[in-house]
Amino acid sequence: MYTNIPGRFIQPTWGGIRLSVGVLLLLSATPAWAASLSLQSAEAVALRQNPGLGALTQKIAELRHKAVAVAQLPDPHLALGAANLPLNSFSMNQQQMSMLSVGLSQTFPSFGKLGLEGQRAGVEAQAVVDTLRGQSAELVLLLRRAWLQALYTENAMATVRHQERLEAASVQAALALYRSAQGTQAEVLRAQLARDSLANDITRLQAEQASDLAQIAQILNLPEPPSIEKQWPNLPPPPTLAEMEARLSGQPLLRAAQAQTRAAQMGVQVAKTGYWPDVTVSVGYGQDFHPGSPNWLSAGVDLSLPLFPGDRQDQDVAAAQAKAQQAQYRYDDQHLALAQQARAAFARYESYKIQLQRMDRQLLPTARNAFSATLAAYSAGRAGLDAVLRTQKDVLDYALTRLQYRRDLALSAAELDFLATQGEGEIQP
Repeated sequence: MYTNIPGRFIQPTWGGIRLSVGVLLLLSATPAWAASLSLQSAEAVALRQNPGLGALTQKIAELRHKAVAVAQLPDPHLALGAANLPLNSFSMNQQQMSMLSVGLSQTFPSFGKLGLEGQRAGVEAQAVVDTLRGQSAELVLLLRRAWLQALYTENAMATVRHQERLEAASVQAALALYRSAQGTQAEVLRAQLARDSLANDITRLQAEQASDLAQIAQILNLPEPPSIEKQWPNLPPPPTLAEMEARLSGQPLLRAAQAQTRAAQMGVQVAKTGYWPDVTVSVGYGQDFHPGSPNWLSAGVDLSLPLFPGDRQDQDVAAAQAKAQQAQYRYDDQHLALAQQARAAFARYESYKIQLQRMDRQLLPTARNAFSATLAAYSAGRAGLDAVLRTQKDVLDYALTRLQYRRDLALSAAELDFLATQGEGEIQP
């Protein structure tokens, strides 16, 4: 039905996800799977315990440290040496020009390169920050999908059990007619068969619920399926479609793509600094031990010579430009995909809301009234058992369809809530 059902995002703090007092008690005082979980508490647990989010947090720390390191000058070089040392005696005072020397050199990369590399690493760190927010939201969406499906199966089982009571009323009516010689044994057996066949539906729903709870346990990293609260969660109503589309630019995954584009564009500027030479400044001091000989001082400047830019610098710039264009295309594609997803999710939300209202106000009450009237007519000998069984099935079908509408309405609201998630702060260059 849905391949990526989004939901509301709880913003993580970078020192660790802060849990409420209730969640802390849940994790410390009792096993997490032994107490009844609310959806909000489960979302906090999922964000806290997910290893993928922890890896992204460390990636942010890595890039922020790297942004400081790459903006620094290279380490200076210290040179120690002995010059013009005679091999026959290895004496430092046998002749002039034998000396011991010490030198120091420092390389200065091409102008502006270090600053640009530091800024690029900072933007890459911001991209991972937004990726963390987006993936946190997606994790919550996955949890909500399993949670809502588990609630659906729980309520569907209650609906089928209620249907069993309706079927039992049909069996009693068939028995009453049979005993009064107005009905047949076949009708009694058919009514009993319709009632007993519902046991298979309950068994199937129990298996589905076990699967849903197992998925929740997997998301929460729990050893056993948890006991979850039975009430439907109150998800926030979505904004209008126009507001959704206006807020898409702040969606964390889209902000991450935007930051990656900016980092790639900075890579073009870094590549262009390759047209300028690197400069190395060196200074040295020599100690001459021959009597009467002076000591020596030397200094120099070395320059790299980009003499063949067509084979190196031009290629680096072209590669960086292609990478920047690639990132821009990815951003544009993701923006279009999110805009389409928002329009589709909003249309589904409006459709499910209208269908659920119609089901509550018209269809389900009418189906129940039709069953009651048909059962009364059958008991009075004015209708056949087929009509009773048919109206019974209509009541069950409409009741289960109503639950599906309620579940899908909540899923659509969660998806719109995900799309309305906003990143915090501006992307710093």
